[in-house]
Amino acid sequence: MRKKLLVVLLAAGALGLSLAADGETLYTQYCQACHMANGEGVPGQYPFIGGPIKNLSTFETGREFVIATTLFGLQGELMQRGYTYNTIMPGYGAAMNDEEVATLLNWIAQQSSWRRRTTTQQAPFTPEEVAAVRAKKLTPAQVHDLLLKVEEEMHGGAAPGGPPPGSGPNTH
Repeated sequence: MRKKLLVVLLAAGALGLSLAADGETLYTQYCQACHMANGEGVPGQYPFIGGPIKNLSTFETGREFVIATTLFGLQGELMQRGYTYNTIMPGYGAAMNDEEVATLLNWIAQQSSWRRRTTTQQAPFTPEEVAAVRAKKLTPAQVHDLLLKVEEEMHGGAAPGGPPPGSGPNTH
């Protein structure tokens, strides 16, 4: 009986290891339907994410926004490439653990064929970093508030007659 139990436990452990998803698999499962295989999204419907994630991952508030969006979703208006987006992105924090979120975001950031407007090298996302953001338990609307903070940090706010915060080309 002990031998059978040991075999079952070993098999379950091996199965668990084989189910650990890589970034591309996670992207295909959770992101690709809206953001497309190349991260370009659908203009006017779903924003592009490849370049923005690469840019945002180079500074602390941007990293927090990227992780929070993945975990909690996003609700609120943003502008990108001349299009206004005001759909609700679902969060995937309940579906993915901290390691999977970090794996997904690192995979996106490493896609060399996806646009990248910055040459600054970003540090890899870590499960610990994801856990710290997860602990904040934000709503999608609070994630949008974080986006406004990111825009302020990136662009210094709107100039008179200029675009409002949240309208920069590197959001989401």
